[in-house]
Amino acid sequence: MKQETGETRDAIIEDDNKRIEKIMNANKDRTSPYWIVIFATPSKQSFNGKPTLVKHIKAYPVKPPPRVGMIVGEVNNAKGTIDWEVNMHQKPIDWNSLELLGAKPTNDIVVETTSIPGAYLTK
Repeated sequence: MKQETGETRDAIIEDDNKRIEKIMNANKDRTSPYWIVIFATPSKQSFNGKPTLVKHIKAYPVKPPPRVGMIVGEVNNAKGTIDWEVNMHQKPIDWNSLELLGAKPTNDIVVETTSIPGAYLTK
């Protein structure tokens, strides 16, 4: 079975969107803002001897403190908005090196924001 570039990414995004939509449907009558938080924790299982992570997507009534690796979305039903805060890891990613592995550039635009001072390393 041949796997196309981006196929796994698209499946992960589709699964995340379904889980987020389920949370939003369960909270559609809320009048005050709430937060959807996406994070990973170490799993007790491994794959080929390598550690694995478990992804969590949960709703919180109060905004949790920012953590590196956590994505937090403030949902405001009254305004019909979700404001995402992305607190990426500290290790810079050389996106250009991914093309050497067969990744294709896209026109996707991702705006990364964080409330953790110094969370990004720059050259």
